Amino acid sequence: MAGIPTSNILQPGAISVAGGANRALISQLQLLTPQYYNRYVEKYGNEDYTWWLATYAGMEQVKNQEFFWFENRGKNMLAVSNLTAVNAPAAGATVTVTVSDGYYDAGVYNPIRVGETVRTASSNIEGEVLTVNDDTPGAFVVTIRPKIITQAFISAGSANLLAGEILLLAGDMDAGEASSSIDPQIHLDVKYTNTITEMRESWKATDLAEMTEVYYDTGVSGEVPAGGGQAGTSYFTLKGLIKANMRFKNNVEFKLMRGNIQNNTGLSNSVGTKGMIPQIETNGETVNYTPGDLGIAKMHEITRIMDVNGCAKDNIWLQDIYQRQNFSDSWFKEYPAGAYVWGKNENSEEAAINYGVQSAYIDGYMFKVKKYSQFNSEVVYGKTPTTDYFRNYGIICPQGTSRDARDSSKTYKNVQVMYQEPPAGGTIGNGIRVWRWGGGSMNPSDGTMRDNVDMITYRGIRVVAANQFIIVDAG
Repeated sequence: MAGIPTSNILQPGAISVAGGANRALISQLQLLTPQYYNRYVEKYGNEDYTWWLATYAGMEQVKNQEFFWFENRGKNMLAVSNLTAVNAPAAGATVTVTVSDGYYDAGVYNPIRVGETVRTASSNIEGEVLTVNDDTPGAFVVTIRPKIITQAFISAGSANLLAGEILLLAGDMDAGEASSSIDPQIHLDVKYTNTITEMRESWKATDLAEMTEVYYDTGVSGEVPAGGGQAGTSYFTLKGLIKANMRFKNNVEFKLMRGNIQNNTGLSNSVGTKGMIPQIETNGETVNYTPGDLGIAKMHEITRIMDVNGCAKDNIWLQDIYQRQNFSDSWFKEYPAGAYVWGKNENSEEAAINYGVQSAYIDGYMFKVKKYSQFNSEVVYGKTPTTDYFRNYGIICPQGTSRDARDSSKTYKNVQVMYQEPPAGGTIGNGIRVWRWGGGSMNPSDGTMRDNVDMITYRGIRVVAANQFIIVDAG
């Protein structure tokens, strides 16, 4: 699909100057609270998901660069599949099945066990596991006898037990009088980790640049970072400082949303951080659609997947402009009213309205739909890629909680901004440190007449139960 025309947008909008221009600021981002959010929106708009999330859901502080959590490996109820067909088993006859999946630790372990009741998913025929031969890792051989003598252990619509037939494990049922115990099934969990990364921006200007009166004399939009006011009086350098602050805000958003780890050679010593989208692409679900077709049938497909994955009932759906238009054309023309769910923090009606969502309710799920312009390179950068990675792209983000699989006292939000508190010095707020330095600054620290303003934050993002997040993509 062709992108949005951007040939009328002048490039570039800024240049890099080794010595810097001059002026200083304090980041408004240090003051970002729910009470302050309306002012933030006036200056920056309401397009930034991670800043909105950190404001209403709060950030969680960690003491180390790496943070981790544990999740259940899969469903509590278990099932395996048959590898090869068993041809025409007789009524009541024992069948021999090679188990094709459900293995753990290089095929050494499988949940199937002697005495287990199993049911064929297609025909609902019950059987019992008589023996398990685990001599060959990844290819356990089991024998199963149907529980009713007049039934053959076969798939629906066939005289055979078909390859790929799913066998639903159903426990130690019909154990009999004076029964003995069955082998246990040990529940598995998975450790997930992510890291905090260092995110910073710098602004520099010389003494004369800050002192010289130029055409700019008023009307500069935006504000300087809290704690970083410039030493001179030039509005030109003030404007540059404000724009640097805005780029910092955007780049933090981009890193937390779409960024990834760093492990190549010849770079800085940072390990980076895995952003929300890479985490979802690795462990989440994906639903593909045809551009222009995002109607009721596709919504039902999405909610069926959400049922399977135990998704939260309340969700934010971030959509690029193309997907948002598709959704509006196919959905809101059918159901124009919408509704809100009352809650607290990031789930509250106030937070949702401030973020500019429109709500839709279907199949027991609330979708707070939001056009996320940061997905579109044309909107953010003023350039039109032939192929844009996030064109016709969206993410359904649950607004629920999940318990740690190894510590039930710990409950995590599905998505949370994590941070480390910066070292003391300058001004610190909202996990952001801003400081001024140089002989030309308000904090003269050397003999060079240059005003420097630096800002840094240490952040990462935690995505818990990523299978509950759904990528909606025109794949």
